[in-house]
Amino acid sequence: MPDTSVMRLATTNVVSMPPTATVKSAVDTMIRYGFRRIPVTEPGELELVGIMTGKDVLDYLVGERRKIIERRYGSTFLPALHEPVRSLMRTEVYVITPYDTVRKAVRTMFEFEVGALPIVKDKKLVGIITERDIMADLYDVLEDTRVEEIMTEDPETVPSDITVLEAAEIMVDREFRRLPVVENGRLCGLVTATDVLHHVSSMATETSPDASVEEVMDVPVEEIMTEDVITIEPDVNIEEAALTMKGANVGSLVVTEGNDVIGIITERDIMYAIAERM
Repeated sequence: MPDTSVMRLATTNVVSMPPTATVKSAVDTMIRYGFRRIPVTEPGELELVGIMTGKDVLDYLVGERRKIIERRYGSTFLPALHEPVRSLMRTEVYVITPYDTVRKAVRTMFEFEVGALPIVKDKKLVGIITERDIMADLYDVLEDTRVEEIMTEDPETVPSDITVLEAAEIMVDREFRRLPVVENGRLCGLVTATDVLHHVSSMATETSPDASVEEVMDVPVEEIMTEDVITIEPDVNIEEAALTMKGANVGSLVVTEGNDVIGIITERDIMYAIAERM
């Protein structure tokens, strides 16, 4: 029902954080709730001032914004985690209102290539809707569509001995959230941006005070990757793919044919396909 209120699908009890929250706090909150992004609001007022994503954290650690760490913290890992999110958050945030429709939300996400939209009334945050919400509710729009029609073909894969640092750099440089791990031609795992954030959070209590970001991230991805990867075949209907993701609470499925990784399908792929049908 794309023409119903966006509030029908939205989360209204939104977890947010103030601009003074630290990177460490943002990472821990994302992990605790299984979020990929957190709205940033003024304390008490809940006025939306920005949004902080897992991708922003990775960019800070290994991407263009690592220069902040080099300049302020001499590349030292632990002090860098105390940087306030106000210096890293995105302040240009695409939003919708409680009076908008699900259709408008889908089209806005599609147009601006974002995975979530905060819902704002009188500048205050009152909800959020994500690509997962859209996929879980509207997948039946694609009832005649197969996985192979909308999947990303021949996805980037990495070996199990690549370091977490190298994997994170690939994610940031090529705007990936996940990388299948292949060894001797066989799928053996999946490393995601969330896996990297878990590593960052755990190392905050396990590493030495003077360890650099590079040292902390210099471990093979096989130590942090998900080994039990959920796969799907290319000729399966999108409905089954969406229900599999929803049931397993994952954002992607690796597409295999025999032992070969031939694609990957994500919540965003499904959401974009839904948008093109509207």
